[in-house]
Amino acid sequence: MDLSPSPTSPAPPPLPSHSVSQVREYYGFVVYLASFVIFGGYLVWSLSSDAFLHILGVYYYPTRWWAIALPVYVLGLIPFTILLFTGINFWRTPALSSYDTITDNEADVLMLPLTKQKYRKLASEDCVPEIEDIPIAI
Repeated sequence: MDLSPSPTSPAPPPLPSHSVSQVREYYGFVVYLASFVIFGGYLVWSLSSDAFLHILGVYYYPTRWWAIALPVYVLGLIPFTILLFTGINFWRTPALSSYDTITDNEADVLMLPLTKQKYRKLASEDCVPEIEDIPIAI
């Protein structure tokens, strides 16, 4: 079996540059360590007494109310974000009675279950699937 490249084979893709990747790894590691330092500072600030903070030389810091309020705000932001994105998707989806959802005989509708021919075409290694309309029933 001859493994040499044929004259018609495409050139191999260029190798990725590691300089950008390594810089991102360093930044990610610094952010990872900084998150532990910030969390440790948060715990020291929220759980220690004023006298202990004065011994450490810290005289100006937020009130302890923020030790509870900040995590509550962050935890409240999570369901708000989920509901916001769900609402935006509902708002941007056309109604079933809209003319945007009407199809015709020329539409290339995805048919389920897949036929053997369609499955072989989709399962090939170099396949880019054709553009198809998704039926409303799915």
